[in-house]
Amino acid sequence: MKVVLFMIFAIQCTVVYGARILVIESCGSYSHWQYMKSIVDVLTKRHHVTAITPILSGDQQNYTEIDATSVFPVYGERDTMDLIESYSSVFHMVPLYPKNSFERSICDSFYAFEPVKRILKANDGSAKANRFDMIVMEPFYSSCLSYLAYRLRIPEVHVYPSSLSTSLELMVEPNSNYVFNPLLKGLNLHRYIPIQLQYFYAKFVPLLTEIRMKYKKPRRYDVVGLNHKPSGVLSNMLNIVDTPRRSIENMERIGGIHLKPPNALPDDVLQFIEDSPHGVIYISFGSISSMSNLPDNIQQAFVGMFEKVPQRILWKYNGKTIYLPKNVMTKKWLPQRDILLHPNVKLFISHGGISGIYEAIDAGVPILGFPLFYDQPRNMGFLVQHGIALSMDILTVNKESLLKNVQELLYNEKYDQYV
Repeated sequence: MKVVLFMIFAIQCTVVYGARILVIESCGSYSHWQYMKSIVDVLTKRHHVTAITPILSGDQQNYTEIDATSVFPVYGERDTMDLIESYSSVFHMVPLYPKNSFERSICDSFYAFEPVKRILKANDGSAKANRFDMIVMEPFYSSCLSYLAYRLRIPEVHVYPSSLSTSLELMVEPNSNYVFNPLLKGLNLHRYIPIQLQYFYAKFVPLLTEIRMKYKKPRRYDVVGLNHKPSGVLSNMLNIVDTPRRSIENMERIGGIHLKPPNALPDDVLQFIEDSPHGVIYISFGSISSMSNLPDNIQQAFVGMFEKVPQRILWKYNGKTIYLPKNVMTKKWLPQRDILLHPNVKLFISHGGISGIYEAIDAGVPILGFPLFYDQPRNMGFLVQHGIALSMDILTVNKESLLKNVQELLYNEKYDQYV
């Protein structure tokens, strides 16, 4: 609890003694790094941060990066259908009996990484100038990354970028009272049995895999008693995407920390938005899922809807050019936060990623969601319950149903009132 209070103190107070903090971003996902970097930006106001990360932002005042692209994989844009197949179920995400541990293989590379070896060597010496005071990291299911904090004899803080309560919480506190279900669209009693099956699967399979690998392929980081024991947990969670429940000890909910004041929009985008007398519909499925790889019938459903609405369409689309009506602008990248805050943006069509949800809620923009995997169906389920969104299945969408839901969100005033 002391470490969590220390970090809150660092955020809120104007004067604090500077610490040397080591940040480890273990997931090469831009959405994960957006959340971690928002925490880093707060810490660097009073402390010096060194980040070992596969996604680079560039050195800044009180901030130094160590390029870890050779250690942690970077996840770029992928085929949406492949993502759905690979990650729509916990049974796909967590293999029952893997021959090797993906995370432990990464830890092997991590501890063979020269910058990490230098950090460990400096700690073994007598000089204190290069030592760190704390580690802030996105953890694995395996506790292998925690070996670094153990060796440095410093506290570690875990960062959870998802609003979903994952089995990581069970690693920290085995008796944590929650339900793990990436497909959950509400807490219905008739789904109790499949929910519990996924709960126990997610709880025990990673644990058993870790135990088996420790005996089968022991490593130096397999220290007896080394488990997930963070001094604090920072969770990207808000009450609107969760139910009342018992949280693990020392966990603070800081969902929305990435929300910042808007920047100026690019001239062409700004003109496109402001010259639309009926407003703009903004569409993005995030940094990983590519809409350009969706089957033709699904893309044509969207194009058919575009032709029927008077609004202009601003679409994050990276792929081969398809026929589009004149009211559509596509870009490979768009400043989502800045766009959603423009008062002429009337609707957000999204995959239900947590960062975009927080941005839309903050901007007061209703959401039409097409959740694909992991926490997205659950996120959208809660927003539907709160009356600020509608949710659809990307695999069964057609022009008529899409147009109906778009018009419902645009013209039914209750969505503006609730959001």
